[in-house]
Amino acid sequence: MWILVLIALLSAVTPSFAEPNFSEKYERDYNIFNPASKYAPDNPLNPAQAFAPDNPFNPVNRFDPGNPVNPTNRYAPDNPFNPANKYHPDNPLNPANRYNPTTPFAPLNRSR
Repeated sequence: MWILVLIALLSAVTPSFAEPNFSEKYERDYNIFNPASKYAPDNPLNPAQAFAPDNPFNPVNRFDPGNPVNPTNRYAPDNPFNPANKYHPDNPLNPANRYNPTTPFAPLNRSR
């Protein structure tokens, strides 16, 4: 009985080693969700780049610490995939910016 309580306490207090920031490896200078740039060579949504080693949507990179698609980074404040940033004016996933080619796919609220 005590072993089950000990296991429950230890499993609830596991540390997280993921980095909460947005890796510059995944930044782009254009909106990757714009249909006009669908087949750009460095677009991670390009079907030819589905398994590229630096693609954030590659299943191998799913748990990369700097990956914006990583579930542990989902609620990071500078992540465009964060539901709280859905209507941020610089978010490429904002419905108003879907066809805007000048909206970059980069971390939000960061000055360059």
